[in-house]
This record gives sequence, C-alpha cells and structure tokens, in this order.
Amino acid sequence: MFKNYLISFKVKNAYTVNQFIYSLQRLPLIGKIISSKLYGEEALKILNVFVTLIREFVKVFVYKFLYILFFITLFSGMYESVSEVIVIHIYLFLSLIGSFSNTEIFNPTRDKYYMIVLMKMDARMHTLSNFCYFLVTTFIGQVTALLLLTDVHWYYIIAMVAAMIMIKCIAIAFYLYRIDKTNKVINENKPSWGIYFGLIFVLLGCAYGLPLLNLTIPMTYMIVLWGIVLVLGFFSLKKIWNYKRYDYIYKRLLTQDNIVVNKNNQVEATTQASRKQIVVDKNITSDKSGFAYFHDLFVKRHKKILKDSAIHTAIVIFFLAIAVGIAMQLIPELKIPVANFALNNLPILLFVMYFINTGKSVTNAMFMNCDHSMLMYRFYRQPKTLLSLFRERLKTIILLNLIPTFTLSLSLCVLLFLTGQNDNILNYLIIFFSILAMSIFFSVHNLVLYYLLQPYNVGMEMKSTTYTIVSLITYWGCYYLMELDVSSLIFGSIMIVFAIAYSVISLFLVYRYAPKTFKLR
Repeated sequence: MFKNYLISFKVKNAYTVNQFIYSLQRLPLIGKIISSKLYGEEALKILNVFVTLIREFVKVFVYKFLYILFFITLFSGMYESVSEVIVIHIYLFLSLIGSFSNTEIFNPTRDKYYMIVLMKMDARMHTLSNFCYFLVTTFIGQVTALLLLTDVHWYYIIAMVAAMIMIKCIAIAFYLYRIDKTNKVINENKPSWGIYFGLIFVLLGCAYGLPLLNLTIPMTYMIVLWGIVLVLGFFSLKKIWNYKRYDYIYKRLLTQDNIVVNKNNQVEATTQASRKQIVVDKNITSDKSGFAYFHDLFVKRHKKILKDSAIHTAIVIFFLAIAVGIAMQLIPELKIPVANFALNNLPILLFVMYFINTGKSVTNAMFMNCDHSMLMYRFYRQPKTLLSLFRERLKTIILLNLIPTFTLSLSLCVLLFLTGQNDNILNYLIIFFSILAMSIFFSVHNLVLYYLLQPYNVGMEMKSTTYTIVSLITYWGCYYLMELDVSSLIFGSIMIVFAIAYSVISLFLVYRYAPKTFKLR
C-alpha cells in the first residue's frame, strides 16, 4: 500500500518540477537564460521534494486551519456566546456538505490519469493508497486545527472528526452502491447544480441559522448519532476497501471531458463551450453604425455569456438582501452586526467585487469569438480601429457590471437604513458610490490588462506570465485589504478617488500603447 502511494508521490513530484521549469522559461528576460537541460537535473528534483513536503504541510495543516478559522471561529462571532454544543452542531452540518462535495475518490485529477491510464497502475491499489492518505491527513489536520482554535474538549474533537470521516465513507459507499445498480459514475467536479446548491443552502442554514434560534442538537443525541455513524462508517469503509470496480469508475471519469491532460484538449473544450453560448439568429441587428454596430452585434449574440450572468448575480444578491431583511425583523439582535458590517467592513466588499466582476470572462469571450480571427486583418490592428472598439467595449463592461453592483450597493444601503443604527446621510452616499467605484475599477482594470498585455496566443492558450502575475497581485491585494480596520466612510472615500485616478491613468496608457501591444501572438 505504501509502495503504491510512494510511486504516485514520485510521479507527482516529477511533473511538478517540469511545470516549474516550463513556467520559468515563459518569464520575460529570465526565461531566455533558463536552459532545457534543467529538466534532467537530479539536484533540482531533490530540492523539489522538500518543496513538495512543504506544500503537503500547507495542505494538511494550513488549509485545515483556515477552514476551521473561517467557517467556525469567525462565523461564531454572530452568536452572543459560543458553547461546545454550537461548535459541534456547526461542524456536523459542514461535515454533511463535505461528504458529497469532497470525496477524493470521485475527483478526476491529472495524477490519476498519469498513474492509472498511462502507467497502467492497478486502479484499486492506487485509489485505496491515496484514499488512506487523504483520510489520515484530514484527521490529523482537522484535529490539530480544532484543538488550537476552539475550546471543545479533546475527546469530543476526536469523536467529531472521526464521525466526519465516517460520514464521508458512508456517502462514498452509497455512490458505489448506486454505480453497481445504475452504472452511472458521479464526478464531484460536475455536480447537478440545482440539487447541489439547494442542498448546500439548506445545510448551511441548519448549521448557522438554527443556533440563532437557540436550536441545536443536544449532546446526548449527538453522542448517540456519533455511535450510529461510526458503526455505519465501519461497514462503509469495508465496502470501499473490498470494492472491485474502480477500473470501471476511472474509465468513465478520466476522459477528455472531465480532465485536461494537455493544452490542446483544454483549448478545444473551452472553445466548444464558448460557442454553445452564442445565439445564432439572422434577425439580430442593430441601429448603430461603424464599429459600434460591430460590437453591438457581438454583445447581442453573446448575451448568455455577458448579460445573463450579470442578471443572475443581481437576482441572487436581491434575494439574499430580502432574506437578511426578513431575518432582522424576526431577530432584532441581527441589526447591530449588519450595521457594523456596513459601516466598518467595506474592504470585504472589495474582495467580493473581485469575484462578481465579469471582466475576465468577457475579455475571454471577446478573444475566443472575435479578436482571435479579426486580428488576422491589418485594418483591425489600426490605432483608430482598436481605440474605437475599446471605447465601446469599456462602456459595455461597465454597464454589465453595474447590474449586480447597483443591486448590491442599493441593498446594503436599504439594510443599513432598516437597522436604524445610522443617521448620517453621508455614510449612505459613500457606501453607495464607493461600491459603484469598485465595479468601475475592476471593469477598467480587466479590459486595460487585456489590451496592454493580450495574454492569448494564436492557439487560444493563455501564455502571458506577466498577465498571470498582475492578476495574482490584484487578487492578493484585495484579499489583504479585507484586514483593514477602517470605517466605510474613510475607505469608501479613498476608493472613489482611487478608482477615478486609476481609470484616467489606465485609459491614457491604453491610448498610448495598445496599438503596439494588442496583437496576435
């Protein structure tokens, strides 16, 4: 068993080294001095073993620490007092979510493809060796995190983590039973979204909502439940261990549709998925002229990618706001934390806006279904043409992103008003317009990066390391700003000024350099 896992570890280490060297060769300036001889350097592979061990340490302990910190410790702040019962109650329902969303066995990964498909390793031995490692590291990581971050007694922690693992085994055994009956193999990366999110929403409501109503599972019942779960989990683990059809499972899972093995597959899959979203209707037209007409047709034919996504996000925000408003009326104690969030946690919304903004998906669609072909023509690369189309695209992206953003900013102001905790009208104005400023900032930022760095090559692969680095800096910048302890009045004012200044500077750079940088690589 250990020998099988060791082989998997060595293979994963080998292709991790190769990916690292390949990434270095793609860096500007530095890449030119990186020789391909590094692929054969044994010293580098030994060094990477230590890097891999550090990565595993982060995955086992740091990720589990962040999981417990965010989903239990931080969320516990909404309750007047946090008892053992509340922590155990929340953890139980989070375990139920993890039982079907993180199984390890039904997750098609590249290393499984290499080992089972290419190297012909026995599917059962590979599955069981990696699954055992997954269970052991999960147990150790979560027990450690719970001991450090909660006040639950150690024997309860061991019992609840053991029960969590057994719940996962029960779910996997159920999936294996269903495969035997129907021959349908689940892919945890492609769930049935309606059922998936509906079930998650219900379980999260039970986890965090019931304690607000002073409803939790009593410890006596919890201990009985743990006993039942441990017994059922033991039989489920036995079924997982003795199961004989893992080869069938991975023949169905490790396919081109489920796992990207090479760039050509990825590009083809992305292109096909993008084309399915195009509305092919000869009756679609526009009353505009020039490149405004050209761009308007593009927007109308890609409304599933562009408009529908923004509208769906706005609808989700709207109903969440209604739910919070109703909750405040039923539980008046919620008004103070909602008001505190609106008045003192605006930096968190900057991180939220990073994900709500559709700039990256829009520019991806622009390249896949428009610029990839049009950049072949000389007239399309003329400065006047590029800048004219840039203006139209910028207006469209800003307007699209304002649909969910306007809903969010207005909803937050209304919720703040309903709390009755703020009489300063300036707070409402700053909160409202600063969130709009965040949206405009990300709209400008994503489109400007696209024009100045143009990260795609002729094969529709993203090859710009600089673009990736700037995107990562943007992400981590927004992430770390969440820790700022500053009032929304101050942060919002700074955000509005920054968004205006950034937009002016960025637009100047586009008008100056885009005709040289926006080209087909």
